[in-house]
Amino acid sequence: MDNDQQTDEGNQGQAASGTPDKPAGTARSKRHRSGGRPKGSKGPGAIRGGIDAIRSVRSASKEHADARERAEALKKQVAADSAELAHRDKIEGDYPQIVERQRAEMAEASTLLAKAGEESQRLSVEVEGLTQRLDAMKAANEEQLRPYRELMNSTKGRSDDAAKSLSDVRRAVKAADQQVSDTAKRREQRIDASNRSVDNAQDRLRKVQAELTSLQADPSASPAAVSKMQSEVVAEQAHLDAAREEVKRVTAECQQLMDNAQTHLWTQKQSLETLERQAGEARKEADARREEYERLHNEATCREKELSDQIAARKGDLEAANKDAAAAQGRIDAAQEALDEANSIHATPEATAQLRGKIAQDKASLHLQQAEVDRLAAAERGLRSKTRGQRYGFVAIVVVACVVVLALVVVMLVLPNLH
Repeated sequence: MDNDQQTDEGNQGQAASGTPDKPAGTARSKRHRSGGRPKGSKGPGAIRGGIDAIRSVRSASKEHADARERAEALKKQVAADSAELAHRDKIEGDYPQIVERQRAEMAEASTLLAKAGEESQRLSVEVEGLTQRLDAMKAANEEQLRPYRELMNSTKGRSDDAAKSLSDVRRAVKAADQQVSDTAKRREQRIDASNRSVDNAQDRLRKVQAELTSLQADPSASPAAVSKMQSEVVAEQAHLDAAREEVKRVTAECQQLMDNAQTHLWTQKQSLETLERQAGEARKEADARREEYERLHNEATCREKELSDQIAARKGDLEAANKDAAAAQGRIDAAQEALDEANSIHATPEATAQLRGKIAQDKASLHLQQAEVDRLAAAERGLRSKTRGQRYGFVAIVVVACVVVLALVVVMLVLPNLH
């Protein structure tokens, strides 16, 4: 069931307390008075009557809604003005007490404001003085620490240089030690090679001597073979002597090389010991200077922090004093605003009277407007009841027309497929 139908059925037994606005057009007015065509009428007249009936109901509903909105606006205005009037009456009734109370509030807040202002000024001067002291302390500390910092940096530089030199000498000692090992290895190799030459020469000499002895014992041996073998013995003896001399020479040469390498290693080790001692002393001196500078720097930092903490505490107190001053000023402003409002209301009783009269007029207008709303509501109910048949008939005709059109469309789509 739609809204119109519910409204119509709910208002069937109620009599209209007024009449709806006269619709525009002579034919339309006649339909309103006669209630339209009889229920169930056919043809274009029924369609025209149904359309006019729907338009009339919409027009009456809009007029009713507009009147209701104007009544609501009047209600809100009366409520706001009544609240304002009650406020003015209360202010006027309590005027002496309000003046006394707000003046006392202003006096108390002014005292607090002056006290907070004095405290703020005192703290500002103290913060400025402490800040100047801190700046001077930082400058003095910097001047005092500068020589110790320079000394720390210079000793650190010397320690770094000594450490670098020590690293270089350690590499040189390692290289010299490797050189000694390589020289000893080469010495053994060369002496072994020389001794092998001596051994080979001795073996060949013994063979040649044995062959010579064999030839000399053989009566049939030719003197030429004996002579040749004797020459070979002499040659091998010379080779053996030369090999033995080579052993002596190589041994002496390798020993000299070995002595040189060991001397170089010893020299590098001596340099290493000296640099290790110097690097240790430089490192100790650098550590001592660094610890001295850090101690003095930490002491200066502690003194600066103590003064910085004092400044921070004073700034906190200053911020609290400024907040107290702002709060006191806020109380003064609020009291002055309340006092100004009370004085303004007390000095303008005619404005209160005008507001009272305006409220009375608005209430009378609201009463008339509410009566108009009731009249339009009754007229709308009556019009809905009177035109129900026309509107329902129009809706039925529209529904039937839609069904017929849909049936024609279906027929037009189905018939070609049947052939």
